[in-house]
Amino acid sequence: MDILNPYFPPFSLSFPGKDAKIEKQFCEKGVRVMHEIRIERGLYAVYPEIRLGCLQFYAKPGPSSGELSRFMENDILPRLRRECAGKNWEEIPGIRGSRAAYRAFGRNPGRYRVSSEALLRRVKRGEGIPPVNTVVDVNNMISLQSGLSLGSYDLSRIKGAVRLRRAGAGEGYRGIGKDFLDMENMLVLSDDEGIFGSSMSDSTRAMLTEDARNILTVIYCFEKEIPLDELLCQAKAAFEKYAGAKDVEIGSV
Repeated sequence: MDILNPYFPPFSLSFPGKDAKIEKQFCEKGVRVMHEIRIERGLYAVYPEIRLGCLQFYAKPGPSSGELSRFMENDILPRLRRECAGKNWEEIPGIRGSRAAYRAFGRNPGRYRVSSEALLRRVKRGEGIPPVNTVVDVNNMISLQSGLSLGSYDLSRIKGAVRLRRAGAGEGYRGIGKDFLDMENMLVLSDDEGIFGSSMSDSTRAMLTEDARNILTVIYCFEKEIPLDELLCQAKAAFEKYAGAKDVEIGSV
């Protein structure tokens, strides 16, 4: 059952047991969307196709869903291996826009890879996607099928408004499962305490643990043709089904 991105075959996000009719709920662009989130205006002069899809919800990250894990292994991963065969990364929706944005801001996308490409590279090599928790597993499912990077953050660890901006010289953070990451010239999420997330890799500061309850998920979109509003509606349904998300608010900036 298709739930995402019908305009860009072969990527058609699906999961079992979803109602095909999903109520669309959108916030006005450019206003306060749940937690305050802004994109610095100066970024558009460098690369105009920047959007963020945002979901805020209550959930308790827990052990991975067996149903979702089986669906990934038996349906999504084999299908993506077939559909990615023979394609280069510049042909894949979501990834191609992210690569273009990285180049526009002075980062080499072949060396600094958007997280969705890193996931798909694992799949193309015949590897699986290790389960993490109920929220991150949904992130990965959506990312693989849309080509877009997603980050989920513990709102209790975020201080003040969130901004997407360009990281300056010397800025970086300790990545999840990684050492210090130099983020200079990357588009990064920041709050009153500094930078904490990006479409490449997130920091440990705002990462989800089993204690997280109020969660912000950001979809990094750098391609104007992608139907982000539709993706948000269907991502909402996926988080509700597999992560037990409650009181989900969605919007885009």
